Amino acid sequence: MCGCSSDPPPPPDLTPALARDLISQKWAQEELNHYRVTFHSDTLIECGVKNGLWKLEEIKDASGNAWSAAYRLTEKGSKIVHSIDLRESGRGHQIVLRGPYQAAITSIADGTQPANKRVGFKWNIDWDKAQADLKACLPRFELTGNELAQFELADATTWRFSSYLNPADAPPPASGGSVLGNLR
Repeated sequence: MCGCSSDPPPPPDLTPALARDLISQKWAQEELNHYRVTFHSDTLIECGVKNGLWKLEEIKDASGNAWSAAYRLTEKGSKIVHSIDLRESGRGHQIVLRGPYQAAITSIADGTQPANKRVGFKWNIDWDKAQADLKACLPRFELTGNELAQFELADATTWRFSSYLNPADAPPPASGGSVLGNLR
């Protein structure tokens, strides 16, 4: 007797190292790498203007009449951050970052389908590789966050990072799915 089986081999494990590497690959290709941070700072606007990251521009109506003003990224600033929403009050500034980042995988759980996994991770700006102007104006402790990512088995042997999930909207794991818990 031959002992052959028609069952396909089990899918490869999605390890923390593999998940981190797949996330880093997307970031390196400028994909899925924009994170929003919100914080308070009385010096941010002045620092960004002084370093040429953004400038105050008038917002005009169709007739050319100025009716408001807002801070807009300069060409230099758009290479460092993705977008800004700055407040004169110093409270509630929002900046969408570009990186560079470091990722630490915190959990891996089964998804709703056998070929899906949910990966929790903490990201932070890679301070050693960050632009000097970013470091001059933005507080390091604010440049971090947590995300939940969806991974899919693209074929029987290859995992891919497909999207982010809102942790509040994440479906429960598949029936019988195991949560690997926090990884250290």
